[in-house]
Order: sequence, then structure tokens, then C-alpha cells
Amino acid sequence: MIIYFLYGLSFFGLGLAAFLRLRQGGEFPLRKQLPWLAAFGFAVGATGWLDMFLVGGAIDPSNFMIKFLILAAHPLSGVLLLRFGWGIFKDLLPLPAWTIFIPGVMIVPIAYIITYAATTFITPSPIEIPIDIWSRYLLYLPGSLLAGVGFLRQWLYQRDLGYNEVSRLMFAAGVAFLFEALVVGFIVPAAPYGPASYYNYDRVVYNAFIGEQLGFLEPFGLNYERVFQVTGVTIEFWRMISAFAVTFFVTRGLDVFDEIQKMRVEILQDERDIAQQLALETQITARETAERWTNALVNINRQIADLDDVDSILKDIAKNARHLLEADFLGIALLEEDQKSLNLKCYSTEEDTELVNMPTLVGNKMIQRVVRNSSYYYSKREESSKFLKDACFFVDESPKTIASVFLNLDNQSIGAMWVARFSDHFYSEEDLIWLECMADQVVIALQHGLMTSQLQSFSVTEERARIAREMHDGLAQVLGYLNLQVQTIEALYVSGKTEILEKELHHMRKAIKTAHADVRENILSLRTTLAHKEGLLSAVEEYLKEFGIQTGVHTFVKIDNDGDLNLSSIAEVQLVCILQEALANVRKHANADNVELVITQQDNGDGEYVQMLVVDNGRGFTREGSNRSFGLQTMQERANSVDGTLHIDSVEGRGTIIACTIPCLETNKYPAKKAVS
Repeated sequence: MIIYFLYGLSFFGLGLAAFLRLRQGGEFPLRKQLPWLAAFGFAVGATGWLDMFLVGGAIDPSNFMIKFLILAAHPLSGVLLLRFGWGIFKDLLPLPAWTIFIPGVMIVPIAYIITYAATTFITPSPIEIPIDIWSRYLLYLPGSLLAGVGFLRQWLYQRDLGYNEVSRLMFAAGVAFLFEALVVGFIVPAAPYGPASYYNYDRVVYNAFIGEQLGFLEPFGLNYERVFQVTGVTIEFWRMISAFAVTFFVTRGLDVFDEIQKMRVEILQDERDIAQQLALETQITARETAERWTNALVNINRQIADLDDVDSILKDIAKNARHLLEADFLGIALLEEDQKSLNLKCYSTEEDTELVNMPTLVGNKMIQRVVRNSSYYYSKREESSKFLKDACFFVDESPKTIASVFLNLDNQSIGAMWVARFSDHFYSEEDLIWLECMADQVVIALQHGLMTSQLQSFSVTEERARIAREMHDGLAQVLGYLNLQVQTIEALYVSGKTEILEKELHHMRKAIKTAHADVRENILSLRTTLAHKEGLLSAVEEYLKEFGIQTGVHTFVKIDNDGDLNLSSIAEVQLVCILQEALANVRKHANADNVELVITQQDNGDGEYVQMLVVDNGRGFTREGSNRSFGLQTMQERANSVDGTLHIDSVEGRGTIIACTIPCLETNKYPAKKAVS
């Protein structure tokens, strides 16, 4: 009774462990087979306890329900074990390709065994004996063998993965099921046929309790005590040992599989952390790259806004782009006026970055195609030498990969910009995007260079017109007057009118002095307008000083700023020209002794602005009928051209105040430099 109780308890514990493990969820190799294992454990446990009650006499074996349970117990548990064993054998690991032939090879012997088993059912013996025997042979034995082989295959697999603990448990579980196949599936009750007549177990104790009630006869007088004779213990004891082994190792295997699952989750978490770290590092690298490109573009924009020399801007663009794209060579080429010749204008290598003054034809077919089709190109693999030919200049090595974009001006291709490497590190689409950004800067620099040249030409033309106006209004009129005076003096000399002659000579001398002052003022104005190297404020101070020396007017300068006024170059020129016009009016018309210049930089809430005050203590004037109207109109136009204002306050006998206000770059119409500031 104790053996049957422990046997049933062991398998019931196996079924309960499988059921509870199935309730926990999760993914592991045995999960799909747990329902069959749980059902098998509960069925065998119930069979063991049924045998315990029969041996103890607690239940009546002649009861119909009890007989039915006895007859159904072994086939049911055998079917469940066979299904579990087949699942372990087939699903735990993929079957080798050759196993596809097993059903065909086994169909004949299996059919023979089933036929042989069927004949035993019609032999004159109690039906319980063949049911028990062939349930073990046909169901329990192959089910245990399949489960054992399946666990042994898992043992080899886990050992190759390096999971030594689980591989040992799988090996022990496989051996336990093979032992179960021997003591439960192969050693059967004694019978006069098959292996049962040679390998059987003792049923004397069993028959002593229930043989008479079931009508069992002594089994044909054969040797049915072989297990007991060989081992000294009954078969029930060995089955109990087998049940303990199967339950222990399979249950431990379930726990170890859970640990493996946890290990795999930890590995996945580590891989996720590593992936997140790599993604973070990639983001940091991308951000640093973007910052480097942004800084380079901002610096180039600042140079363009400051109207720096176009040649120096192109060299900086070439050097920065080559460095940021990790290129060994960078070239910038422009189409000539015939729209056919593509000549190299600037290049950059590790050694130097230079402009190309001599005509240097770019003969690379891919670069020419980029310009002709207004497209782009970059190497995606090892290129043929014909695609890389004539792509690099002034270097000895040949490139392995190139990337090129066209220069777009008003939706028209005017040239190309390309980079090349001597290694097999190919360019990507991201590199091409950055190269296009630099190509846009090249076009902007060329546009600003053209605009600067046009502005300079316009300024020169305007300044020439101003000088011509000054000469017409001043020097030309004086020379015409002197010409008439010379004729008058000649006539007076001939007529001998000495007093009148002296008076006319005095007027002539005064006119010559005025013309001389006009010429010196024009020379001073030209020199001050072009004196940008010294800075605007120092040029203005120097101009006021020389103006005072030439005219004898006391000058006072007050500048409330020690640095840059933050005006555009055009605004600075117009401010100087307004100052020159105001001082010219002081010299010609005001008859002043003192002139004060005040320059301040203030903020009115809408933005910063520069205010210039020119104050004299002359005789003043009224706007109507004044001979200063043309000069005042010119000053007004100059202030309006840079979004400034001009206000004139003059009262006869009390002097004049000219107030000019010009907005700084943060609030005026020059957005390029505003973005840099």
C-alpha cells in the first residue's frame, strides 16, 4: 500500500507541477507539451491510488464502475504518455530529414504487432490481462521511449549551447523515461505469449487479494517471478523509483527552463541596453556632426554678410567641406560663358587649398554629366576607373570613390562641386546632402560677390556724379568767374584804372581761395569715404580734425561707443556721406565758428539705432529759397536708402542741428548678418 501510495503521489505531483507551470505562462521548450504531461501525471497518479485501495481492500473490485476504471486506467495513461512522448520527440527540436522515412519503415512491424495483439484478446483468458499487457506494449513503451529520446536530444542541444546544468537534467530525465519504458512498458504481467512469458513480474501478492474476485487463474504455471528473483524486490518498487526519477528530473527541468528563460530575458535586456547605448552614441555623433556643419555654415554666412572677398570665402568653403566630409580632395568648377567648358576654379587637399587662375579643364565624365543634367552622383560600390578618371588634380593618387553635386543658380546649373577619397570608404546620401549645403553656400558667395561688384560700381558711379556736381557747382563756376575776371582785369589794366583793378584782383583772390577749399574738401571726402581699414569712428574723427584745420572752424567730437556701431557697410558709407554734406554746408553757408559732432547708439524698444547730430553755431537758414536745398535733398535720400531718417532744425541767427538716425542690423533689412549676430 505504501509503494502504491508513493507511486501515485509522485505522478500526481508531476501532473500538478506541470499544471501550475502551465498557469504561470511564459515561453519555453516544454510549454506546448505541459497539458499532456499534466493529464498523464494525474491519470497515472489516480491509477496508483486505485491499486492502493484495491490492495488495501477499501473498495470492492467486483463493482462495475471499479472494473471499468481498472480496464480504462492503463490505456488512458498510455495514450497520454504516447502523445506527450511524441510531442517531446517531434516539437522540442526539429527532426532530422531522414526521419521522414520512419512511418513507412515501421508500418509493417507495427501492423504485425497490432494483429498479434488482437489475436491475444480472443484467447481464453480474462480480458483484463491482454488489455494491461498490450496497453503497456503499444502505448506506454513507445511513449516512454519517445519521451526519453526527446529529452536526450534536448540534452545534446543544451550542451552545445553551453547550458550545462539544464543539459544534465535533460539527460537524467531521458534516462528516467527509458527506465520507465523498461519497468512499466516492457515488463508486463505473465502471459503464455510474446515477451510476457519470459519478462514478467510477480502477481502472487496481487492475486491473493483480488484474484479470486476477478476470476483470475494462476497464469499457466509459467515462471512469473523473474523480476523478484533477479532483483530481490518487486516490480512495484522499481516503478516507484522510476516515478520518483521522472517526477524529480522533469520538474527540475521545468524550473531550469524557467531560469533559462530569465537568462534569455536578461540577455535581451542587455542587448536592448547596448542597442540603446549605441543609439544614444549615434545620436550624439549625429548631433556633433550637425553642430560642426552648422558652425561652418554660420561662419561662411557671416563672411558672406560681411562682404568678405569672394576668393577667400570659396577657399574657406572648400577647406571646411573637405575636412567635414573626410575627403582627400575637393574641387569646385564653373562653366565658362560658352556653357561647354567646365574649368576648375578652386581645390582643396591635405596640403593646401588654392584658387586656380589658369584654365584647367575638368574632363571627368560623371562630373560633366552632373552639370549637364543638373543632378548628383555618388559611388555606391567599387567603380570602374573610367568613372574616376580626371576627378582629382595636383595629387599623385587615384580616387576610389567620388560624390558630386551641381551648382544651382536661378534653376540653372553653373558648375559642380565634388569630393573624392583614396580609400574604399564610400559616401552616403547623408554626405551628399551636406555637400549640397556647401554647394548652396558657393552659389550664395558667388551671388554676393557679383552684388558687391555691382554695388561698388554703383558707388563709384554715384561718387563720380557727386564729384562732378561739386566741381560744376564749385570749381567750374569759379574757373568761369576767373576767366571773366581775367578779361576784366586786362581791360582795366589797358585803361589804367588802378583802383578798380586792385578791387577786382581782391575778388579774384577770394574766388581762388574758395575753389582751393572746395578741391581740398573733395580730396578729404574721397579719402575718408574709402578709409575702412581704420574703422568708421576713427575715420570720422580724423575727418573732423582735418576739416577744422582746413576751414579754421573749431570741431568737437563726442562718440558714445567704443566698439562697432553694428551698421551694414552701405549704411556706414551713407552716414559718412551725410556728414560730409552737412560739413560742406557749414563751410559754404553757415559762417560758423564751432561745429559739434555727437554719435550715440540707443534702443527705442523696437531695436537699436545709431543717431548722428551735427550742430553748428552759424547764422541758420530757412528751407524756402535756401541755396542748401539740393544738398539737403541729397542727405535725405541717403538716409532713406538705408531705412533711416533725417531731421533738420534751423533758426536764423541760432545755428543748425542736423539729426540723422539709422537702424542697426538687428532691426533693418539685412537678415543675413542679423542671423549671425
